[in-house]
Amino acid sequence: MSYITTDNLTHIMAEMTDYCNAACPMCNRYDWDLNLVKEITNTHHTTLEFIKDRIGEKIISKLKGWLCQGTYGDALMNPQTLDIFKYLKEVNPSINIGMITNGGTRSVDFWKTLAELKVNVIFSIDGLEDTNHLYRRNVKWDRLMKNINAFITNGGEASWSFLVFKHNQNQIEDAKQLSKELGFKNFECTFSERWQDFDSEGNYRDITSLKVDDYFIEKPEEQKKDFIKKSEDDLTLSKNIFQTENKNDFFTRKISCWACQPTKHEIYLRANGYVSPCCILGDVERNEPKQLIKDYKKINLHHTNLKTILEGEFFRDISDGINGGEKRLQGCYHACGVR
Repeated sequence: MSYITTDNLTHIMAEMTDYCNAACPMCNRYDWDLNLVKEITNTHHTTLEFIKDRIGEKIISKLKGWLCQGTYGDALMNPQTLDIFKYLKEVNPSINIGMITNGGTRSVDFWKTLAELKVNVIFSIDGLEDTNHLYRRNVKWDRLMKNINAFITNGGEASWSFLVFKHNQNQIEDAKQLSKELGFKNFECTFSERWQDFDSEGNYRDITSLKVDDYFIEKPEEQKKDFIKKSEDDLTLSKNIFQTENKNDFFTRKISCWACQPTKHEIYLRANGYVSPCCILGDVERNEPKQLIKDYKKINLHHTNLKTILEGEFFRDISDGINGGEKRLQGCYHACGVR
């Protein structure tokens, strides 16, 4: 990993808010007593004023992409989402804006405007009418379909992301067919890492034994490609990147960092202002990256300017670890280690 700087920065992945309309089982928002984790206040929003002041036109004008994806929240819950998108397009008409969302809220007019702004939307839909709500709790199917229709019929480009669980694994082909009928451009199946977690040391652990009544979703019967029938035009399958394996090559395995490629240099911006290279390392208060942080203000855009953050010790340590240094992180090894 080469260093990410304000001069070579090409993409920003942004958590627009830490508030979400859904209540998905085993989500990072909740602990195992079903309480919101202490870092979430449901009041952190990435505001238009903040973006103008702390990122600015000079950086935005050079960006290739802005993707809304949250550690804790859904961009639909930020009251300024459309205003921010309009501003980004005004400053940089060629910027590619994307959003990952459960699609379960906002008005039809909102979705029409989103389509007009040429925002690419990835809808997280994990099943059909009888199953989507088992994971995407609080998301109503009828409203979801109405929002999708408003977006696609007004020219919006949509993709369907399908998390595979035991209760929906037999609906993949039907869901793919429905995606075609609705006008989706892409359909992707993804194996979730919801049954694995990592502790403060970055060590992965199986959490299937931590069942909490009905607030637990079972694994698919096989986390293999074999049980998914491939149709003639194929479907995209993403494997689970979090795998328990022998760590004898922990310091020697090559890491292909997705935040820092020859043609892409990306940062992840949390709704509370924390900056990290990617969403895997974005949960800085709770998980492994906190080992590298002596002063949280030094990686928070509310307190420190972006140039100083990117040139600071936190980003240098991560970069050195990726290149085989002693501060290599488990998250980098598991998520981006070349197999």
